[in-house]
Amino acid sequence: MMFFIETKCDHKKLEYLRVKLGFIGKLVVNNVGRSEGLCLFLYANVIVDLLSFSPAHIDVSIMHDNILKWRFTGFYGHPETDQRSHSWTLIRRLLKMSNLPWLCL
Repeated sequence: MMFFIETKCDHKKLEYLRVKLGFIGKLVVNNVGRSEGLCLFLYANVIVDLLSFSPAHIDVSIMHDNILKWRFTGFYGHPETDQRSHSWTLIRRLLKMSNLPWLCL
């Protein structure tokens, strides 16, 4: 799995990169203007369920080889310090959504 922030790419460029790197799938949150844009590349032998997404995060549950289920959240905090309280509020809200083992980047 590979997570990208600030992609500033369209689906076509991300699809080219996905194939070039050998991943089997991707989840994309489009960029808005010149900012943001998130992408999660997925590899084989995993079952991924999308839990939620926004311009600031992609939240999924992942099961690998039908053995271990865990949660991954790719997160992009607000770059302006006076807006970071919104980022922390989102993280606190996401925390309450699941009790799976959690990796948040």
